[in-house]
Amino acid sequence: MGDLAREHLSERLKAVAGKDRAALRDVYDLTSSKLFGVCLRILGRREEAEDVLQEVYLNIWHRADLFDPARSSPITWLATIARNKAIDRLRALGARLADRQIDDDLS
Repeated sequence: MGDLAREHLSERLKAVAGKDRAALRDVYDLTSSKLFGVCLRILGRREEAEDVLQEVYLNIWHRADLFDPARSSPITWLATIARNKAIDRLRALGARLADRQIDDDLS
């Protein structure tokens, strides 16, 4: 990502922090394919990755004010959110699968 693109994305995230819906649409358009790829690599299932991606953008909507361009690039910050959400989902799925296995064993 070039300096101009990075600066543009940072500005759009600032606008999202001000609850600008058009800015969120711009952030989505600029980043959704990359963030979807992050989620899909971790989860391995398209449906789960799509669900997590929705959670990622909801999280961005609520937490954009926490983005600090002095600490990280915008895409790094966004990819970290996607990665963490996908890992959380993977853990939850693992727990559900383990619970299901225990239930099956007790039957």
